[in-house]
Amino acid sequence: MSQAPARTSLFPKKPKPSRKQSATAMERRRELQEAAIQAIAQYGVSAVTVSTICEMAGFSRGLIGHYFKGKDDLLAEAIQAFSARLAEANREAANAAGTDPVKRLHAVIHSSFSPPGFTRERVLVWVALVGSAPWSPVLARIYRDLWRKYRAGIARLLRRAAEDRGVALDAEVAALMFSQAIEGFWVGWAADPSAVNKAKAEAACHLMLDGLLKA
Repeated sequence: MSQAPARTSLFPKKPKPSRKQSATAMERRRELQEAAIQAIAQYGVSAVTVSTICEMAGFSRGLIGHYFKGKDDLLAEAIQAFSARLAEANREAANAAGTDPVKRLHAVIHSSFSPPGFTRERVLVWVALVGSAPWSPVLARIYRDLWRKYRAGIARLLRRAAEDRGVALDAEVAALMFSQAIEGFWVGWAADPSAVNKAKAEAACHLMLDGLLKA
């Protein structure tokens, strides 16, 4: 009896901490990261200050220096953790869809326009990351690594789906189209939600996928 095809992972799982930390320290770091994400969503990366983050977290300014090397270190770690949560939402959606590659791809599209991955705050943070990456080597690396791994996972699913259906498809180019279409709708929705309806944006991505696979 043939085994069911292995599920394709869109992202690697979040690495475990390299050293043990107390529960209090881990909670403080998490709270500061959450405050940083809220500040980015409200003000953008360049306008975030230590005072802004501490005010949102309800902590004194000195606490950041106790847990992080500085503001930039905190922002980088916060965005890294934020990106991992987006990846986890997509991974859970794909796994819930089963092993069929087409169903997994459609599930990723649905997840991309649904909570918990798709919220106003998270879309704004992603837009801030995209807008800041060209001028920040650290943020550029986070963006590049996440998106390249995402596209590689999508390309594997597209390649399997095309093979199953006997469709000729350049999986890498199709994965680029798939990922940039979703990101483009995110940016458009953040800039003008009255023009870019998220339900129609999701429907457009489903139609694009069906067109690629000639479904």
